[in-house]
Amino acid sequence: MIKQRFITGSSLPSSEENKLLCWLSRELGARIGQPGLYEATPLSPIYWGASYFGLNKVKSFQCADLNQQAEILRLCNSSVLEQVYIIEKACVNYMAKMVLLHESTEEQMLYSLFCADEAMHVAKINPFLPTPKLAPKLAPKLAPKLAKLGIEDNQLLKFLNSVIDIEDKAVILFVLLVLDGWSLSYYRSLALECHEPDISLILQGFLTDKSRHHATSVMLFHNLSLTTQSESIIVETLSKFLQVMQVEPQQTIIAAIAQIKGDLSLHEKICIFEELDTEAQSTTRLKFLRSLMRNPNSANIVQMLSARGAFHPCTCKDVIK
Repeated sequence: MIKQRFITGSSLPSSEENKLLCWLSRELGARIGQPGLYEATPLSPIYWGASYFGLNKVKSFQCADLNQQAEILRLCNSSVLEQVYIIEKACVNYMAKMVLLHESTEEQMLYSLFCADEAMHVAKINPFLPTPKLAPKLAPKLAPKLAKLGIEDNQLLKFLNSVIDIEDKAVILFVLLVLDGWSLSYYRSLALECHEPDISLILQGFLTDKSRHHATSVMLFHNLSLTTQSESIIVETLSKFLQVMQVEPQQTIIAAIAQIKGDLSLHEKICIFEELDTEAQSTTRLKFLRSLMRNPNSANIVQMLSARGAFHPCTCKDVIK
């Protein structure tokens, strides 16, 4: 069972920010069925083991002492949780954008409800972050290391933030279609491999919502009239997304190893990429993303992306150039 916890200071707000946090806590509590948000633990435990990240195959990790291995795993675990938060926060923004771009009251209502789903996801994953976004005063000792790791400035975050400025509804809808479909598979694997029952249950709970959201996007995109300009923007946008996904999460894993063990040479990085089987993993990931894009209305988009080589994996040497 997920334990009931509270945000520190939510009962007696002393500033406008704390008041907002208090009201948010009450509203979320009314929907989640508990009187407050969950409170974060002081340190980030290890929820996914070495085998989940493929670190059991990496010599530099196996040769590290136990303390170093634990720190590397904590960083990798934190990066996973940060990534889930980033995805769900982006989905809140995209759903809100779809509310503004609605073509009917029914569509506006539907995406308002979907936006509320995503807000619940953000609230539920937030307490497990190394530095909870909804309670910034609860900053654990891991925060400085995460800052050096560059989690707050990663390529996926940059991509997702850039999409929200696009005013073309077809582009937002197609990105949602792909993002929800991919996260559905990603969260399922995370839930299965997670050692923490609370997080596993939370991620399993996301799956039903993601499935509904994805199916809706597929249906709406299928019935959308696409212009040549929209297709062109979608191709440009998805090309950037596929570039990011070619090396996720291997780059984060290497950054975590370097953060704990010190700077890695070019040869060491190449060896780790090869040990993580990056090219094969990338091939599988890109093939799955391509399958998500198959829609009677997106044949030209997939063809143009293929012509660009967007579905071809990078080699280890290409990644670290």
